[in-house]
Amino acid sequence: MNKNEFEQFLHNQIPVTKAMEFSVKEFTPSKVEISAKLEPNKNHQSTAFGGSISCLMTVAGWALTFANIKEADPNAHIVISKSNIRYLKPIKKDFTAECTLTNEDDKINFIKMYNKNHKGKLFVKVYCYEDGILAAEFEGQYVALNDN
Repeated sequence: MNKNEFEQFLHNQIPVTKAMEFSVKEFTPSKVEISAKLEPNKNHQSTAFGGSISCLMTVAGWALTFANIKEADPNAHIVISKSNIRYLKPIKKDFTAECTLTNEDDKINFIKMYNKNHKGKLFVKVYCYEDGILAAEFEGQYVALNDN
């Protein structure tokens, strides 16, 4: 699935991402980058709403998990089991979330655990930027499962 196909899939599966104007810039098993426009995501201070930042970062982590599990099982369900966000500065323009999987052992262990138990966990970090400046950090644990 290329980035354009994934963006369509994302908007169909999680409709709020279309309303929030999320745009997939990169979609690979090693990196996901998704951007959001400020206008549909701004708060009463004309900065990005914290919930929108959280949603963008949560979706980026979910997308990276999806990119890594889809080959092992395209029918796997992915849920977030826990997360933590640090907001570092107000966001006044369009913003982007980036999530990378740089440790190949993490992917191998995730797939191995999934294949053995029909359930695997993946821990990711997501960084949110405005004009290349770090604005928020996210850590999350995602669970892929198939209860069939």
